Amino acid sequence: MKELPDFLTVEEAAEVLRIGRTAAYEQTRRYEETGGEAGIPVIRVGRLMRVPRVALERWLGGPLTRREPEGQPPSAPAPPPKRSSRRRNPKYPQQGLPLED
Repeated sequence: MKELPDFLTVEEAAEVLRIGRTAAYEQTRRYEETGGEAGIPVIRVGRLMRVPRVALERWLGGPLTRREPEGQPPSAPAPPPKRSSRRRNPKYPQQGLPLED
């Protein structure tokens, strides 16, 4: 089992709750509209919405962890991006736009 971060995205909270993305966003809006009386607890950081893990655990009544899919090894870090295989043609060097005086 994997420990969850202190602040989850709405999509991560939906994954933990096993609900759809749209339903999760509806519940966060409900939380904001009711002043915290109902819905998924959420805070705003600028335009971003984050679900505090502690508030979610309190809302659900227990600790949360994310399960790794059965039969698969734990996630490995993503490999570095590949360099472009596109070669530059020395016959036609890249030139910038002409500057006006």
